[in-house]
Amino acid sequence: MKKLYTSASLYLFFAICWLTYFSTYLGRLNFTASIAEIQLADHLSKSALGQVASVFFVAYGVGQLCSGFLADRFPPHLLVGGGLLGSAVLNAGMALSGGIGAMTVLWGLNGLVQSLVWAPLVRTVVDLTQGEHCVKICLHLATTTPAGTLAAYGVSSVCIAMGSWRYSFWLGAVFMAAAAIVWLLGVSTLKRNKCQDALPDASEPSAPRTASHPLRMVLPSLIPICAAVFLHGLLKDGILTWTPSYLQESFGFPSAVSVALTLIVPVVNLSGVYLARAVQEKWLHNETVTGLLFFVLCGAAAGGWWLAGRFSLPVTLIMLLVSTTCMTGVSTMLLSLLPLHYRSLGLTATLTGLFNASTYLGSAFSGAGFGMLSETGGWGMVLAFWCVLSLAGAVACAVGKYTTRRMLHPSP
Repeated sequence: MKKLYTSASLYLFFAICWLTYFSTYLGRLNFTASIAEIQLADHLSKSALGQVASVFFVAYGVGQLCSGFLADRFPPHLLVGGGLLGSAVLNAGMALSGGIGAMTVLWGLNGLVQSLVWAPLVRTVVDLTQGEHCVKICLHLATTTPAGTLAAYGVSSVCIAMGSWRYSFWLGAVFMAAAAIVWLLGVSTLKRNKCQDALPDASEPSAPRTASHPLRMVLPSLIPICAAVFLHGLLKDGILTWTPSYLQESFGFPSAVSVALTLIVPVVNLSGVYLARAVQEKWLHNETVTGLLFFVLCGAAAGGWWLAGRFSLPVTLIMLLVSTTCMTGVSTMLLSLLPLHYRSLGLTATLTGLFNASTYLGSAFSGAGFGMLSETGGWGMVLAFWCVLSLAGAVACAVGKYTTRRMLHPSP
């Protein structure tokens, strides 16, 4: 298989990949960032809007299972381009939507088409790069999550201040359509003009096995990892989705100010990508154990938030930053780097899809679940539950460390 080797082609390829996945956040988190304003402007309940978010996450999770499987068998770059274009159309539809029913259908379809982006994109990286180049690109792509979150919340805050949450969906549609064109043209050009025959890589077998048998072989060992990333999704999107509403109700901020305050979150979360990688490389030498550590730290932050943050805005913001940065670290370890260990089996995209499906299944519960919990038990109950979920994630990682050890670190 032909690979990219020159520095110029690798940097260009990374830039295209980064822009592509960054753009999906503008057409995904714009709803989450605008949920408090939609509630006020359109007189909709938190439960109803939480259900819209949950439909997206369910559709995205189910689609991830299919997209990972498809990306290991069909041209992945075409799946990425199709997903971006489809999401652009559906975001435009959301900007024109007039009720909760239409929002639910459109946002659910958006979840399906957006699921065609990440796993096929990772498979494209594996196909066109080799060895350490592949690992570095996937690591740096993890920065799209905090950067995309920052952009989505920033754009939504500005749009709300300008008078309408709908503007953020128009902007998301335009940006993703442009990114789709850049992706399709850029990757096709690089594959045609810049690829060279692959060089031998001692870290990877020269003849990867087919995906059918290895998948059955490794799947049982990955059940605890799926549980861990499920809890990661439940926490990550639960915190991001409901923090603006929490700030609005607990401290009396207007919705635009509540959204704007959350902009500091993704800026700090960028550190989680490289902090987790540094801990993993220098001390723990294992993605699952590193994930365990960051789950424990998130639980400590959620506990501090529960005990003191409800009465203090500074404590709330500090605990918010610590907990979300920890979840960024977990995401980097379990979603970006762990699947790369299985690339010699031809399972990178399949397992990326599986892990992302598990993550967004958790995200689906976070939308309606935490919305209803806040209405019935108050925000204190929600914060206590986040603490418990973090500790459960640590337990899942502890079990996963042992179940995956034979596959990832076989005895000599």
